[in-house]
Amino acid sequence: MENNTLFNFSIAELCQRSDKLQASYKRDEAEFTNYGYSPDTATTLFDKTEVVKQFPSDDYYEGEQRIVTNAKKIASENLTNNLCDLRNRARLTYGSNSVDYKAFNFKGLSDISDNELVQRALHITQVATPRLDTLATRMVTQASLDLILADRKILDDQIDKQATSITTRREKKLERTRLANDLYKLLSELSEVGKIIWKGKNEAYYFDYVIYGSTKAIAQQDEEVELELPDTI
Repeated sequence: MENNTLFNFSIAELCQRSDKLQASYKRDEAEFTNYGYSPDTATTLFDKTEVVKQFPSDDYYEGEQRIVTNAKKIASENLTNNLCDLRNRARLTYGSNSVDYKAFNFKGLSDISDNELVQRALHITQVATPRLDTLATRMVTQASLDLILADRKILDDQIDKQATSITTRREKKLERTRLANDLYKLLSELSEVGKIIWKGKNEAYYFDYVIYGSTKAIAQQDEEVELELPDTI
């Protein structure tokens, strides 16, 4: 069952049911006319079904989210590696117990969150800038800091992209569920009318609508179908 759907089977099965119900409806369209349905109903059912069929599944958006998350991971690793390189050069320049070295606040670079890493990188480059003359003895240049700042921007952008992908996935999942529920409501309505039309008149036609309008998966109905027989056939 899809999350928050009105039915206990997959959206893929919902679309299959709709395809089959469309054939039954086309066969019985004249009878449905007597219950207030117009030729537009068949078009509406087809259109709603196609929209659900063509709507990307959650697997698609999960894949997109994984791609963005992986890109963020790579950006984080690149920034961390460059900061660690600068840390080594600063330690060699000043000594690990010096006030100047401690001013950089290099501790925990591999343990902090990506958001914290973005802020820490800015702090470190700001501390390093006025000390470039001294750090130059260990081959630290403005280009070194520019590379860190460029990596910082990439990570910052990837954090935003990941947040957007998470939101998009959530919104699309809700939208797909809404569209599927709308289709199911129409299938359920037409199935109820179809049962009314054929109850006591045609057992095979009647059961077309029993099966396609149920909230249960077709496989679950096999042992229960006798319970849904009308009193008079």
